[in-house]
Amino acid sequence: MKGTVHVFDFLKPAPVDNKAAKLPCGLCPIFGTDRFLKRLAISALNEGFGSGDADFSASNYDGKQATWPDIKDELFTRSLFGGDGPKLVIVDDAEAFVKDNRLRLEDLVNQDTAGLLVVVIDTWSSGTRLFKAVAKRGLQIKCTPPMVGKSKNIDQKRVQNWLVERASAEYQYTLPLSGAQTIIELTECNFGRMDQELQKVALYVDRDGKVTNETIKKAVGGWRAESMWKALDAAVEGDARKALELLDHLLRGGEYPLALFGQMAWALRRYGQATEIVYQQMRAGKKPRIGDAVRQAGFNPWGGELDAAEGRLKKMGSQRAGKIFDWLLEADMALKRSHSHEGRGRLVLEKLLVRLADELSPTAG
Repeated sequence: MKGTVHVFDFLKPAPVDNKAAKLPCGLCPIFGTDRFLKRLAISALNEGFGSGDADFSASNYDGKQATWPDIKDELFTRSLFGGDGPKLVIVDDAEAFVKDNRLRLEDLVNQDTAGLLVVVIDTWSSGTRLFKAVAKRGLQIKCTPPMVGKSKNIDQKRVQNWLVERASAEYQYTLPLSGAQTIIELTECNFGRMDQELQKVALYVDRDGKVTNETIKKAVGGWRAESMWKALDAAVEGDARKALELLDHLLRGGEYPLALFGQMAWALRRYGQATEIVYQQMRAGKKPRIGDAVRQAGFNPWGGELDAAEGRLKKMGSQRAGKIFDWLLEADMALKRSHSHEGRGRLVLEKLLVRLADELSPTAG
């Protein structure tokens, strides 16, 4: 394997039973913003170079302290204790090391070596000679969320498939695509958190190695997530008192307003999207079909969620539901600016819940 590859592609099983066959020697930058994905790439490199050797271990260096003579000696000198396999040298947090040794690294790419130098770095500019040289002769692994084409939108389909594959390979259960999407949304596509949630969900797997989406919702976030769902359900059904009591329970339990808002916003956007779809139907001269709208907005077709969402949307009415996006934007701006303090953040969430429950409330505005 050569060139610039996304970590998802690098982690796929090799076509032959020799994992080291896909690992070129020389220089291998592991770059990007996600630390968890970088760890997976490093682990795969260790496994590939170890080739099952129990005595194998990579040489690890801190990039802030590593010097070129030390790295060069480690890379080109064979071990005194034997072993003819290629050597793996890893320099972590390597920004300063790369900056100080860029010309030496360019030379290394064009040399024939018996080992691989891995530099773990956040920023790796595609416009540099070093990037282009590695892309041509070596291997560099990109550890960021996959994007849709050249856009800045995360390719959630690829992330879903990766979660399903990881649940099967690492934790031995079948994760439905809808469950993968739930995990993505509840963790804001944070890969480390998603993997932790996969491990938690494994505790709820049935005898057939399967898990339902409802079980996933209960497992991911525990009682806090469950309480937040109930608070939102109460608000959109018009029960402001119950919604505020549940919110108070969450805040007293140590939850942060901004974190709670993320979960609230994800759930409420679906109601706002369903309302926009209904408006589109009406503008096209069609009879409003709320059931179709909630389905298109992403509500699940099992567990009674579609029927419940349709009923709540009707109860909210077009005036309240049509303001959801505006209310969410206002709350988001307040939480990040004037009401960023936890105590004032509570007021923002309370106002949002009351607005959802009854637009005629004095706080609705």
